[in-house]
Amino acid sequence: MGILNQKNGKIITQSKENKDNKQTDFLGWGKFRFYLVTLCLTSLLPSGLMADPEGKPKILVVMSASDTILLDGFRKHPTGVFLNELYFPVKMLHEKGFEIVFATPFGKKTTIDPESTKEKYWKSNAEKEEAIQLLSSFPTYKKPITLEKAIGDNHTFLGILVPGGQGLMTDLLYDGKIPQLLKIFHEKQKPIGLVCHAPALLTTLHLEGENEHFIFKGYKVNSVTKIEEWFIETFVMKGTPKVRNISGSLKDLGMDYKSSFLPGRSYAIRDRNLITSQNPFSGIEFSELFWEAIQDYLQKNVSSTD
Repeated sequence: MGILNQKNGKIITQSKENKDNKQTDFLGWGKFRFYLVTLCLTSLLPSGLMADPEGKPKILVVMSASDTILLDGFRKHPTGVFLNELYFPVKMLHEKGFEIVFATPFGKKTTIDPESTKEKYWKSNAEKEEAIQLLSSFPTYKKPITLEKAIGDNHTFLGILVPGGQGLMTDLLYDGKIPQLLKIFHEKQKPIGLVCHAPALLTTLHLEGENEHFIFKGYKVNSVTKIEEWFIETFVMKGTPKVRNISGSLKDLGMDYKSSFLPGRSYAIRDRNLITSQNPFSGIEFSELFWEAIQDYLQKNVSSTD
């Protein structure tokens, strides 16, 4: 099974069973194997799954369209999508040959959180510029589809990804189409990737007094931690948002919450088709697990039609 790393600007895979840590380029055998699997799927799965004329599999990326968050009930603070939480998994998927389709509420163009462009979140300014250029190269990043269209086209996507950032706490968290999307993808056991604040969207599936029927009850989950939320509120935003303590809310729903021992460390976890991560420093680890879930989904669907 592959481990995603970053070296000299290229994503590579490292076998866990290889004791001397030999590395192979993702664009070699890994990419050939991927296209072999998708070729099988194109032939075997119901029509519509590989709707692109070139046979590229699609991933749906749902983003917030909000650019501010209300703090302490009266003060607006700039926010949006956290750049590197979006960039790392999208880069991996793009290099694997996926078509990325971006969606936002009402098809409004997303805003990047200004905090996420600071040096501390990047290895270099060149890496950050590469992220901006890559995202800008996707047509639907500039002109996202609506969430309604995403629901209508759900059968064409292999998985769904939601990057973090405080923006989603002001629009996606209250959008009735989010639980619809999550239910659709979960019913088909397609990969669901939620980064940092995005696991809060799982609470939209909760029905009052019906915790026993929560569809992710017992699943292992991760998100921004309570300590990390306190740090953001105290030293970054300097104010308190309406919704907080995401980890506590997930525990209350009967989920098995896991996190790193120390805050601000890379941590991601996968339980079946659900992949969640903790903070902006978890991009590589999250991408590894998301890719692993995609591979498992492809292999199960191929074997089920044999």
